[in-house]
Amino acid sequence: MDIKQLAQEVYKRTNVETTARDVEKVLAGLASSSHFWEVVCAAQKPFSVVAEIVGVLKSEGLVSIDEEGDIHLTQEGMEFLKSSRITPRKDFTCQACEGRGIGLEKLKELIQKFDELTTDRPKAIIDYDQGYITTHSVISRVALMAERGDLQGKKLLVLGDDDLLSLAASLSGMPAEVVVLEIDDRLVGYINEKASKLGLPVKAIKYDFREKLPEEYVGYFDTFNTDPPETIEALEVCMTRGLTALSGEGCAGYFGLTRTEASLKKWNQFQQMLVNKFKVAITDIIDNFNHYVNWDYLLGSIRDDYTFVQVKPRLNWYRSSMYRIETLSGFERLENKPMPCELYVDEEALIYRPDRKR
Repeated sequence: MDIKQLAQEVYKRTNVETTARDVEKVLAGLASSSHFWEVVCAAQKPFSVVAEIVGVLKSEGLVSIDEEGDIHLTQEGMEFLKSSRITPRKDFTCQACEGRGIGLEKLKELIQKFDELTTDRPKAIIDYDQGYITTHSVISRVALMAERGDLQGKKLLVLGDDDLLSLAASLSGMPAEVVVLEIDDRLVGYINEKASKLGLPVKAIKYDFREKLPEEYVGYFDTFNTDPPETIEALEVCMTRGLTALSGEGCAGYFGLTRTEASLKKWNQFQQMLVNKFKVAITDIIDNFNHYVNWDYLLGSIRDDYTFVQVKPRLNWYRSSMYRIETLSGFERLENKPMPCELYVDEEALIYRPDRKR
């Protein structure tokens, strides 16, 4: 089986478009690491695609799986890489900023305050597909918003906040007001308790993205932040809510988008939606900006038919790119109405559902 045939077989299994280049990237990852989650991180392809590529490689005798779940290229596999001219993946990421391009030397005090404040934070739970980013990712996001002029003296809306960005932003002393709309009662109570204790300008309210935005917040904010679920429907809902909340032209939205649960085809669909439907400009896409802390329910929520998948990650492998969008002259809000949809699950989702086709 050649690389193109392998890609076609993976497409049949996943229903996610897979190219020969996708296979090459996974092979290059396997040439530099035997750990599945490191390969997922390096390849930057949907989880299901990487898993099936490894599965097909195993069936073809190009890789073997040891008792620990590590993946090893066989002699035949190494010869296949050599004949295909595939070399180990190279990584030139800046270790100091982890590739974000944001220096945190001036924000050490804020990092310490945030860590001390959130030691008792609620755990991520599967009910809302939760997972929160590292402290350095949170503070880098605050720094990015400040650097772009979207935080100092501004009114900030946070749509969903398991990252606790609202507390980090308010601890910086920069935003005039922060409002959190969050579906999880635990987080609503936690954020309000911490804000009240420290006198921070933060208010959290229980809210489901699928409901219409509270009327008092239509056109009220300067900036919004969200980390949406990554079905196309969920992306549309979250952008509709965030943009409906902005006051007019020159306002900004920030959000993360992965390659682990969103293929480039989905990126293309989403980008067209942003430009053509919402009529905003995409000003920034910073690769691998947000690094997620490994969540406890991971292995119990994903497929278990491959042993190499059911291995505890040894790095913060789940990452997302940071998007910034800005509203343009003539910006018009869409109708504020309920938008029922499937938020969490499609062919590219990490969470496994038994009724989903594999």
